[in-house]
Amino acid sequence: MAWMANEPWFWAWWLVALVAGGLVGAALQSQRQRAARRNWPRQWNLSARPIFNAHERALYRDLRLALPNHVILAKVGLLRFCQSAEGGNAREWYDRLQALHVTFAVCTPQGAVVSAIDMAPPKERAGSRSQKIKEATLLACRVRYVRCLTGQWPQPSLMAAWVLGQEGAAAAIPALAPAADASSLHDAGHELARKLKERRAERAARWAESSFSQDSFFATDSRFGAHGAPGQGPEGRSLDDDELPNLRASG
Repeated sequence: MAWMANEPWFWAWWLVALVAGGLVGAALQSQRQRAARRNWPRQWNLSARPIFNAHERALYRDLRLALPNHVILAKVGLLRFCQSAEGGNAREWYDRLQALHVTFAVCTPQGAVVSAIDMAPPKERAGSRSQKIKEATLLACRVRYVRCLTGQWPQPSLMAAWVLGQEGAAAAIPALAPAADASSLHDAGHELARKLKERRAERAARWAESSFSQDSFFATDSRFGAHGAPGQGPEGRSLDDDELPNLRASG
């Protein structure tokens, strides 16, 4: 055995055996993992759960009241509104951002995200690596980012300025006035048209029920034509000379 240990081919054979064994083991492990992913579960031990907890539901309600012209989305991943500017490193940014999300995303009606909100529990570390990546990503995409502790956020009168900033809140407030004025004018016009229609119907009903509508004095004289001019027949034609004596005798 001592002379075999000094032979180069002996150590080469052992090295090949170790490499082959490692490759076979890795192949078997990969095959087992693929088989586990392909296996259809026998029982679906799942149940539905609400998107919001009690604090998130309360904050969502306040956001809807403070920002009626914006769309509020919940539990949105950063990859839904952030992407790599270059295709060459898209996979790198995908792996880096796929696990990150924000509690609420505030969007314009066209779907552009203008602000992101996170509700953090009191014990969460603000300086974690994932938190720093999130803040840097939103800053690069020019999306305003704010955080609040659970159950602690500004009162409704200050909510718009907190979410959109002073300039964004000032720009959002005037946009509400024209919409409100147009809506009030439309409602006033509709109400006026309804009242006029009701009054016309009431006048027509009173005329039909009165004795004047039954009096022949107010009825159209058959001796007059369609235009009410004497000397014309019922169809509006001129009377002949031989018909005029009969008309005078009957008068």
